[in-house]
Amino acid sequence: MSKVKKRVRPTKEQWHELNRLLDDVVKIGHTNERNCRCKKCTKLNNYSKSIGLLEKGATDDGRWDERKLETKHRHEKDAIKVTKLAYQGCKREEIANRIGRSRDYVSKLAVEFDIEIQRK
Repeated sequence: MSKVKKRVRPTKEQWHELNRLLDDVVKIGHTNERNCRCKKCTKLNNYSKSIGLLEKGATDDGRWDERKLETKHRHEKDAIKVTKLAYQGCKREEIANRIGRSRDYVSKLAVEFDIEIQRK
């Protein structure tokens, strides 16, 4: 049986310091940047590593960018299907049933790709 590495829990003071650093990062608006090298983001990253919240390895292996790209391609393919069915005169519910998606998803695609779908 292999040994499982126990997760280290930071103390209350460490959590307060981490939240203070996180607030600084949010104030400058770097909330969605994965590999920012600015002073405040670097401080937050280093501190979280030092208290044991981040592993020593790389935090970004590219899978989120890949996943975002896959989602974009899936939406484009579905938009083509929705466009074809819309030009055939189908309504939102019929389109949703034919492509196997929800009605809200079809509406979202119609807005995103500016597709004209018939009303009831």
